Amino acid sequence: MANTSNSPLMEENVTFAPAAGKSRLTKALVAGSGAVGKTTLVRVLKEGKSINESNSTQEYHRTPFLELETIKVERVGGTGSSGIYLLVDVAGQLDQPIHAIRDLSKIALGSVELVFLIFSAENLQSLLDLRDWVSLIKTQYKEVPGKELKFVLIMNKCDLGSCFDSELVSRFIQSEPMISGYFEVSCKSGDGISELQTWLVKNVTSE
Repeated sequence: MANTSNSPLMEENVTFAPAAGKSRLTKALVAGSGAVGKTTLVRVLKEGKSINESNSTQEYHRTPFLELETIKVERVGGTGSSGIYLLVDVAGQLDQPIHAIRDLSKIALGSVELVFLIFSAENLQSLLDLRDWVSLIKTQYKEVPGKELKFVLIMNKCDLGSCFDSELVSRFIQSEPMISGYFEVSCKSGDGISELQTWLVKNVTSE
């Protein structure tokens, strides 16, 4: 796991659960090519369990257009602050005739504060494709007064091993100043998930 912020990640107890109550909302877009594990990552974050831990087998689920999921996060034994992430999971095929970001930008990007840029460790093209995603998001995104859009870069499927030089990832991070964090995770084994969860708790819009 790598962190691009100036401050180190802090260890703290966190919980993730389905949303409830009146916690403040942070809207996040889940972006990246098809088959990189976007929907699986959303499920792992919601359940708080890796694929191996959940003992469940699911066939590849292709997001047809747009799916929404809400997850409550809170610090335990710390400040007690909590909040809700509304995760907007969009189709990974940007060449579709109709795409949520391009054709329904108000729904997909309206009030978004965070973008997960996800690529697969086994697929170099999925990293290269993120430039198209960033370009489209910046073109369609409307700034919200008082809110700053952040990107979080996530390499998924790290259990399969990376098929390309890590320098390519470093160059991508250096080329995009809006990236505020970088994480290497495996939804299957759970590696790196706790670090990502801790970052999300620290950056949620609190009550």
